[in-house]
Amino acid sequence: MLEHAYLIPLLPLTTSLIILLFFKEDSHSPAPYLGLAAMFWCFVQSVVIFYGAASGASALPYEANWTWFSFAADVAGKGFTVPMPIGILIDGPASVMLVVVTLVSFLVQLYSLGYMHGDPRFKRYYAFLSFFTASMLGLVVSSNLLVTFACWELVGVSSYLLIGFWFEKPGPAYASKKAFMTTKLGDCGLYLALLLIWAKFGTFNITAMTVSAAMPGYLSTAAATAIGLGILFGAAGKSAQWPLFIWLPDAMEGPTPVSALIHAATMVAAGIYLVGKTYFIFVHSDIAMGAVAWTGLVTALLTATMALVAYDIKRVLAFSTVSQLGFMMCALGCGGYTAGLFHLTTHAFFKALLFLGAGSVIHAVHTNDMRQMGGLAKKMPFTFATMFIGTLAISGIPPFAGYYSKDMILEKVYAYNHVMFYLLTFAALLTAFYMFRMVFLTFVGDDRDHEKHHHAHESPWVMLGPLVLLAFLSFVSGFGLEHGGLFERLVNFKLPEGLVPETEAPAHLGLYVTGLVVASIMLSWRLYGRNDFRLAESLKSRFSILFSVLENRYGMDALFLGLVAFCDRVAKFAFWFDSSVIDQFFVDSWGLVTTLLAELSALVDNIFVDRTVDGFGGLSMDAGVLLRSLVTHGQAQEYLMYIAVAVSLFTILILSR
Repeated sequence: MLEHAYLIPLLPLTTSLIILLFFKEDSHSPAPYLGLAAMFWCFVQSVVIFYGAASGASALPYEANWTWFSFAADVAGKGFTVPMPIGILIDGPASVMLVVVTLVSFLVQLYSLGYMHGDPRFKRYYAFLSFFTASMLGLVVSSNLLVTFACWELVGVSSYLLIGFWFEKPGPAYASKKAFMTTKLGDCGLYLALLLIWAKFGTFNITAMTVSAAMPGYLSTAAATAIGLGILFGAAGKSAQWPLFIWLPDAMEGPTPVSALIHAATMVAAGIYLVGKTYFIFVHSDIAMGAVAWTGLVTALLTATMALVAYDIKRVLAFSTVSQLGFMMCALGCGGYTAGLFHLTTHAFFKALLFLGAGSVIHAVHTNDMRQMGGLAKKMPFTFATMFIGTLAISGIPPFAGYYSKDMILEKVYAYNHVMFYLLTFAALLTAFYMFRMVFLTFVGDDRDHEKHHHAHESPWVMLGPLVLLAFLSFVSGFGLEHGGLFERLVNFKLPEGLVPETEAPAHLGLYVTGLVVASIMLSWRLYGRNDFRLAESLKSRFSILFSVLENRYGMDALFLGLVAFCDRVAKFAFWFDSSVIDQFFVDSWGLVTTLLAELSALVDNIFVDRTVDGFGGLSMDAGVLLRSLVTHGQAQEYLMYIAVAVSLFTILILSR
């Protein structure tokens, strides 16, 4: 299984092409079952690889490379050939991510059989899902950063296709373009980082780079800082970190299963995973590590506050996703490599669960607005139970999965910086508050729209089955991976001496934070858990300015739209300057000057040069005619005789003196 790990990304890629090219578009197309079969095999193979790594039966990391292409180079006058390999690298984090990505993708495809049933572009939807998964899996297993970048871009393209799947509607069309352009902006930083990596290392092979970076004095602080900041900027785009998080809430316009796939375990995880994959560069720069930590902290705080005032159930989960990604990024910046990737793993399960649960609710009531819901626990007991488990997990309530990973993050941040710990703890309290606000507004109390509540019903088992499995994983994955230090043994990354914190978190820190989280949940119950919302409305009226700022996302959308408008104006000014100043004044004016000079030159040429030449030509012709006349009439001999007589006389005169 390990030797043939290259099949894991190739199978869904091949499947997507087969579905797209050889199946007819039909709302009852059998194409989904081909995608499901391929993804199930990938999941089984990933589980076998993970089990081998966890049990010690397989020696990791495993790497296999093949020559992709080669090119000629010349250094100091000496020519040689540089090979560019393509291959797979399966280490501990990759073995975990393979299971996460293939499992979530398989469950999303299974769930979509019910959710997307009857859609006129059913076949195309499954082709895009397989293509997206193949791109993400290629990113996970690649041993070469250039191939990783290629897969990174394919993830962006496929997410564009999925977010804008219902392109006939203005919302998805706008959201897909916004997501694509925002992430491309971040990709510029990653591209520059790759250029710097090639200039410094002379290779994109991750193993070779790791060995070189470990050599004393090989990687300078300045080089590590420049490369690290470039990678961070690219990761900020894909993982929706501040200030490039503006695309993710709008991406909820796509189908809900797509939201679960993109915003739970795959695309948004790519940035975090890339930082972890290149962590050996970041540890050489305190500036880069600090930038990662503070970027994650700001993201976690800002998006948590935005979720407090959102009423669209999918947007609440979107803000929650961005906030949790901020937790992971902050952990990586604080030296919590294991903690950040651990939370990435557990978060994938309960966030996929919450998104699919939200899809079940939307499928039943045909609205995203939580103000039109309420009292759905009786109508949809399985959906309610599974989403309640997911909410407990993301809130960090023991013994659910989120408790173990979030507790590990807070311990690392506490040892790194106390101020960052308090701010991140506040973000954790906000998480519990707004997530239970979502549960209370959706499932608890009386219904607020009788017609929607009356027609609400539980989803079919093809949709409930993935919810139940994900709920189970949200309960056991944290303890299972933490038990015996399994996850830490899998990732197996040792920090340099300078990054190992000298202080340790208090022994009962997790219990203190859990107590505060429970208090936050009780406050959420007080405001939204009963049918009386007067206190919540009173607070909203009293702090209306703050609520308005949060609803407008701190003006970040307006800022970026203003930036786009400014760029448009700059482009228009540049066009005017080019056409009116450069073209008309410099190019056209110089053309006029050269035309006048050419006319003057032609005038001088005609009047003086040509006439002088013609005059000399006429004179020559006249002389020729005269000479011819002389020769013809015999006068030339007479003139020669006179010349001979004159010369003779002149000679006699000279000799006689």
